[in-house]
Amino acid sequence: MAEASGLLNAITWEQLLFVFSVVFIFLFRKPICILIPRIRKIGRDGVSTESAPEIQLEKQNSEAVSELLNVVQNTIVITDLEERIKHDLKVKNLSYDSDTEKVLTRHLAGTQLLLNFEQIHTLIFGSQIYLLKKLNESVGQGRSVDFVLDHIAHAKELFSNNLGNWPDDKYLNFLYERHLIVRHEEQIHITNLGVEYLVWIARSGKSDSNPL
Repeated sequence: MAEASGLLNAITWEQLLFVFSVVFIFLFRKPICILIPRIRKIGRDGVSTESAPEIQLEKQNSEAVSELLNVVQNTIVITDLEERIKHDLKVKNLSYDSDTEKVLTRHLAGTQLLLNFEQIHTLIFGSQIYLLKKLNESVGQGRSVDFVLDHIAHAKELFSNNLGNWPDDKYLNFLYERHLIVRHEEQIHITNLGVEYLVWIARSGKSDSNPL
């Protein structure tokens, strides 16, 4: 017993620290081996390390997804189209939540919207574009039905050979069917799609001086 006591007394704190260090390294050798290559700097504030490879990859993937999503501007109309696409996928028991599927859904929505605008622009009258612009000046308030009817009467007078015999409803039906305008009681409003269409005309450099 005396020999054991003497042996313990002979062990210095430096020796204990060394033994503890060896045991610590042995027990935690795997995490340490992973940590050492990631050390960038050792200073007064401690050790600075790089992110783990899997974290870096996750960050890179997230940035790539955001970059691809932002190729198609996120608008109210695009969001609505995305929800419709997701609904169709859900009905058919197809997944739509992965990053790849989100990107493809956004780009499909953008493509659908672009094709829709191209079709509209091929068929719409110049006077109908002018009406949309007037309605756009009163977003949220709309224009009275009388205002719109006066516009139609003026268009029919200007283009009497083509539109002179058209009923007012026939002139407006195209705008209603394409969801460019909507009527609430005695007010007619431009829709979000109608606003997006006007923005598309301006950004794409399309002419707003279509015939009629």
